Amino acid sequence: MTKILKRVSNPKLPHNVKVFQDHLALGLECFDLDWFDFRPHTCNNKQYGDGILFSQLDKSHGEKLSAEHSLIVSNEGLHLADQKIMPFSNEQPPTKMAMLVLSAMVLKQPLQFKCPDCD
Repeated sequence: MTKILKRVSNPKLPHNVKVFQDHLALGLECFDLDWFDFRPHTCNNKQYGDGILFSQLDKSHGEKLSAEHSLIVSNEGLHLADQKIMPFSNEQPPTKMAMLVLSAMVLKQPLQFKCPDCD
């Protein structure tokens, strides 16, 4: 299992992003899924800094569907569609958020972030 951590380790990423990515990649490996099949990319935002962009669906679902279900992780939290964010906190650390996303990816049921109070 340590093989995947050596492959995804990126010292330039912020701490919370590294923790999230390490847990997610390791969890996917436990289910015989490859992190790189979910099209991870590093990205940069002026407000939130460096992070990773990836799809909740693997490449077998095609580019359009994969893109529709993409998420971004920054040091601040999990960035959703329509510029919504689920912030990291003591109650929602990167490890727990990674497990939430992992379950959606393994079940092939992408998280849908719809909040009637936010829209």
